[in-house]
Amino acid sequence: MPAFIYLLLPILFWSGNYILGRLTVSHGIDPFSISFLRWSLACLIILPFAYKKLWLERNIIAKNWPLLVLFGWLGICNYNLFLYIGLTSTTVTNAVLLNSIMPVMILITARLLLGSKTSWLQNTGILISTLGAIIIVSRGSLDTFLHLTISKGDLWIITAAVSWAIYSVLIIKRPKDMSLIGFFACTALIGTLFQAPLFFLFGSSSLVDFTVTDWLAIVYMGIFASIGAFLCWNIGIQKLGAATAGHFIHLLPVFSITLSVIFLGESLLSFHFVGITLIFSGIFVATILNKKTAK
Repeated sequence: MPAFIYLLLPILFWSGNYILGRLTVSHGIDPFSISFLRWSLACLIILPFAYKKLWLERNIIAKNWPLLVLFGWLGICNYNLFLYIGLTSTTVTNAVLLNSIMPVMILITARLLLGSKTSWLQNTGILISTLGAIIIVSRGSLDTFLHLTISKGDLWIITAAVSWAIYSVLIIKRPKDMSLIGFFACTALIGTLFQAPLFFLFGSSSLVDFTVTDWLAIVYMGIFASIGAFLCWNIGIQKLGAATAGHFIHLLPVFSITLSVIFLGESLLSFHFVGITLIFSGIFVATILNKKTAK
C-alpha cells in the first residue's frame, strides 16, 4: 500500500469520529464517558492480539516507560478528551478551523524539539492548504472569518491540537525495537488508565441512558477512530515524517464535508470546491513537488 494511504485513512476515520463526537455530546453524553468508553473498547479489542508482544517486550517497556507514559498521556488521553470537551461548548466552524492549523503546530514543534527545518516549498504548501481550510470553514465569507471568537471550547480544541502536535513530532522517538502493535497497545492502556479516575469523578452520563446510536458511535470510535487510525498514523509518520503527515490534517474539513453530504444530505457549494482545490494543491506542493525538487 502506498505510504500516503497510511495518512489518508486516519483523517477519514477521524472525520467520522469528529461528526459522531459532535452528535454524541449533543445527545447529552459527557465527554469523559465518551473518551473512556471509546478507549476501553479499543483496549479490549487490541489486547488479544497484542498481549504476547507486550510480554515479550516487557523489558523494553520497563526501560522506556517514561516515554511511553508521555505518549499515552498526550496522544490517547489529552487529545481525545480535550477534543470532546471542546465540542460541548464551541461551534463546528471554530473547531474545524482550529484543527486546520495543526500542520503549523507540528512544524513549529518539530523545529523547537528536534531542530527540524522546512523548505520554502513546504512553507508555501502550508500557506496554500491553510487558506483552503479557512475558505471552507468560513463558507467563503470574510465576514464569517473575521467574526470568529475564542471561547472556552476553542481553548480546549487548541490544547488538544498542541498535545497532538507534540505526540506527532515525538513519535519518531518511539522504541525502535518495540513492535507497532505492542507500542499502540501499551500507550492505549496507559492513556485509558489516565482517563479512568476522570471518568469516575466527572462522568455524569448513565450507561442505561445510552441509545443504540450512542453505542454504535462508541463502537466506531473504538475500532476505526482508535485502533485503525492510530496504527495507520504511526506507520505513516515512520514512512514520511511528521512534517509531511501534518499537511494531511488539512483534509479533515474535506472529508468531514464529504461525510456530511453522504450521511446528512448536505450540499457542496462553490466555496467548498475552491477550498478543496487549494488544500490538495498545497499538499501537492509541500509533498510531491518538494520531494522532486529535493531530488
